Amino acid sequence: MFYLERLTLEGFRNYRYQQVHFHPALNVITGNNAQGKTNLLESIFFLSVNRSFRTRKDHELAYFDGHCFNLKGNFIKEGFNHAVQVEYRSNKRLMMKVNNDHFNRYAQIQNYPVIVFSPDDLQMISAGPSVRRRFLNLEASRLDSLYLKELKDYQRVLNQRNQVLKNYLPRARLEDTLSPWDQSLVELGVSLIRARVAMIKALEIEAGHFFSEMTEEKEKLSLEYASTVPYCGDREEMKELFYRDLLNKRDQELRRCSTLLGPHLDDLVVSINGYNTRPYASQGQKRTAALALKMGEVSLFHHKNDLCPIILLDDVFSEFDLSRKQQLLDFLNKSGGQCFITSAVDLQGMVEKLNRTYKHIVINQGCIRDETVRTGD
Repeated sequence: MFYLERLTLEGFRNYRYQQVHFHPALNVITGNNAQGKTNLLESIFFLSVNRSFRTRKDHELAYFDGHCFNLKGNFIKEGFNHAVQVEYRSNKRLMMKVNNDHFNRYAQIQNYPVIVFSPDDLQMISAGPSVRRRFLNLEASRLDSLYLKELKDYQRVLNQRNQVLKNYLPRARLEDTLSPWDQSLVELGVSLIRARVAMIKALEIEAGHFFSEMTEEKEKLSLEYASTVPYCGDREEMKELFYRDLLNKRDQELRRCSTLLGPHLDDLVVSINGYNTRPYASQGQKRTAALALKMGEVSLFHHKNDLCPIILLDDVFSEFDLSRKQQLLDFLNKSGGQCFITSAVDLQGMVEKLNRTYKHIVINQGCIRDETVRTGD
């Protein structure tokens, strides 16, 4: 079993100082809007992934105009305690420790899996390709350490190659200078694309099951990888095609001073009944599709580690009708992992139908005002 036993927040968002113990199965967090419910979930996610699901800027997480924050948590994993600490100081590198041993920022990204779903995740469906690429990169990196390494290498090669394209070298020198970067871009790019396609195929199965249940088998979810590089089953053939197309686009790349092919420009196409959700789906369909992707992630992490990840659901139940709320609760009940649910409205009647013990936490202005363990009917 895997769960977060307790958490200490110092100077994080609107929490000056707070310590809280959690139930190993279900935690329901309520309070009025803008009191700190989402901030609490954000701190749990940050402790796991060392990044926020709301901003890329660490300094925005510090208490109002502060310059530092500190998070401490105790994860229980297969019976062993993992004391995790993350400390931020302005103008310094983020510090992370596990059982008092120091690690670099992303060294533990796979060890404490947490999946979050919030209203902002609708952007995975509605926004442009960059949002979906971030989704693919983060989840693939958390599932596969090799992907994370190759992604970092690819981004370094891409930046160097773009710099060469901006230097306006004579053509003969340009070709000689670009050649090693072309080879590295192709090698790493093909690896990333193939890893993404494999993950998407697995995610389509898991997310599709959840989506079908949420829509009472009336709609089908499908996922497709939209690649700027011809995709085929043979790795060597893909590399040849990628390299050929790079050469064909050389003049265009020189005019635009940037690399015009590769996984940094690719997209994930999410469809319902064969129609692209971005231009054609309703808001309700998009919301259900986004939730299905996240619950599909839960299943992928479960299959990989034989442990259910911690699930964070931020104000989800206000977005769905009664039937879909109940189906989501049923999924959470079957998952067997720890779950955190935030809501501005009382969920007691619905949650108690699950017939399980849970903890109810009330938050007001960054402080926990009440903690009650309740038993379902």
